[in-house]
Amino acid sequence: MADTKREIERKYEATPETTLPDLTRVTGVAGVVDQGTTELDAVYYDTSDLRLAAASITLRRRTGGDDAGWHLKLPVAPGVRDEIRAPLSGAIPRTLKALVRARTRDSALEPVVRLRSARDLHHLVDGDGALLAEVSRDAVRAERLDDGRTAAWDEIEVELADDGDPALLDKVGKKLRKAGIRDADAPSKLARALDETGLAPVPAPGPPTLPGTAGSEVLAYLEAQVRALLSYDPGVRRNLPDAVHQMRVATRRLRSAFRSYAAVLDRAVTDPLGEELKWLAGELGAARDT
Repeated sequence: MADTKREIERKYEATPETTLPDLTRVTGVAGVVDQGTTELDAVYYDTSDLRLAAASITLRRRTGGDDAGWHLKLPVAPGVRDEIRAPLSGAIPRTLKALVRARTRDSALEPVVRLRSARDLHHLVDGDGALLAEVSRDAVRAERLDDGRTAAWDEIEVELADDGDPALLDKVGKKLRKAGIRDADAPSKLARALDETGLAPVPAPGPPTLPGTAGSEVLAYLEAQVRALLSYDPGVRRNLPDAVHQMRVATRRLRSAFRSYAAVLDRAVTDPLGEELKWLAGELGAARDT
């Protein structure tokens, strides 16, 4: 059985010499409680051409800490992800595989990167001792599992507690920046590991078009709708509110564009796709009505 947690966090660069400022000076923070150091060991899975990473999706098997298991992270907004968790097991859980099926298609998921982190954890608490946020100082060692290339770095993460006020992250971030700690360039540990070991995903080249032409404008619109369709697929599989409707909107817009701009499209390609989208819309309609 998988469960879901909404993760809202900010990431910052650090060095072994970086020290945290006094975060009790942040409005609302009454105490900083040392939670000790934990060793985390995570193996990240992806297709051979890194389709999940290209979509800012991560799938890992992690041991250590209080949430060992399988974690699938789906992007929601900058700094916001839904983390779907499943118990620790040897094989990738079917429930998590299903949620990325629209990305992986028939390609196998395989281990690509191992990340080992020494995590110094602190809790930010209010006057009643309630958790406001977690501040993690991580010393990270990354290893590519195909050729053994490695990278190492330090970073700081500030993760909001469940039902916390996102404004707190702004206040903590301001305090950190005043102390000379800058925002991280990479959105995730995996993204940084891939970049620093030379394995970052390369975007698939689009069809050749002349900028400013009708063809280029139509293709840009179609690409946006395809991205929308793919992004809503996990939500449909999770029965999230409005996901079915939004995915149907994307299918409808694609079919409409195929008809409206047939003069600049290859109908040998778009006509069969239109039929497939019609079928998909019907399946989504049935799901909506159940």
